[in-house]
Amino acid sequence: MSAKPTDLMIKCLGSHIENKDYVYHGLDSVLPQIAMVYAARYLKKDFIWHSVVEPFMAQPESVKINPSTGDPYSEQGHIGIVTTIDAFDLAARGKMDLMYFGAAQIDDYANINLTVIGSYEKPKVKLPGGAATAFLYPLVKKIIIWARHDPRVLVKKVDFITGGGKARIDNGLKTVLCTNKAMIEFTKDGPILRGVLANFSIDQVLSSTGGMKILVPEKVATIEPLSEEELKIINEADPKGLRYEENYG
Repeated sequence: MSAKPTDLMIKCLGSHIENKDYVYHGLDSVLPQIAMVYAARYLKKDFIWHSVVEPFMAQPESVKINPSTGDPYSEQGHIGIVTTIDAFDLAARGKMDLMYFGAAQIDDYANINLTVIGSYEKPKVKLPGGAATAFLYPLVKKIIIWARHDPRVLVKKVDFITGGGKARIDNGLKTVLCTNKAMIEFTKDGPILRGVLANFSIDQVLSSTGGMKILVPEKVATIEPLSEEELKIINEADPKGLRYEENYG
């Protein structure tokens, strides 16, 4: 069994994939890539697999995580190639059901920042940038975000809006955050705590949150430790343990 936060984040990320979903992951997305394997092999979800790697419908059993999630050899057994440009076109036509995004900052409205910390003109930190985040973020039906649970990350207001979340919330599009402590859903009422990772308490979640005001309902689920079978599937996809290099625990 494993109750490591990194492994439970993968469980959280994979749990939102449903049958027939068109699912896409981008660059630097080790945890989402493993989560897609987990959803296919353990949860037995039958979904369309696509990614920035561009092979279409890779076989989950053949996926092996490499240091670069842009490595086409990491996703084998595919039935064809669908270019990134074509994927963006599908998103624009409302055909992309779920996509994963990282975030350096995220606020009450599910706005995410991947651009700068501080002012845009004189930033304290320049971040890698959002690539196509600004284009895709308003379009995808379900967006699942992964981020570190830290006061500097879960903030009242992001320093820069790379992906705008308010329009998503207003339009009723599902937006969920999986951190290394909790699962949070963004709604018109505000961010709601939906789950807490095993070995953490609600108080620990709230005390390590910054300006984001998380609402706590009467019932909050526990994201339970992985079984031996779950961990086996994850380890087969990531035999080198590259998922732990992001230091989520």
